[in-house]
Amino acid sequence: MGAEIIWTKRAINTFGNRIAYLQEHWTEKEIFNFTSRVNEYLNSLQSQPLMYRKSTRLKKHPHRRDYQTSVAGLSDQTKK
Repeated sequence: MGAEIIWTKRAINTFGNRIAYLQEHWTEKEIFNFTSRVNEYLNSLQSQPLMYRKSTRLKKHPHRRDYQTSVAGLSDQTKK
C-alpha cells in the first residue's frame, strides 16, 4: 500500500483553476496530457514517498482544515 496523499483546500482549488484555464484556452488533448502527468507524479509519490521531501506545512498550521482526495478522483475534475 502506498503513502496517503492529503490535499489542502488551496491545492484542490488551484488544480481546479488549472483545469478550468485549460478548458477555456486549450484542447481536450492538452487537458488529458496535464491530468495524465499529474496522475503519474502522484502515483510515483504514493509508491515511492521517500524520493520526495516531506511537507511540513500541515504541522505548522494544525488549525487548517484539510481535505483528502484519491488519485483516481482527480480525473473527475476534468469532466466538469
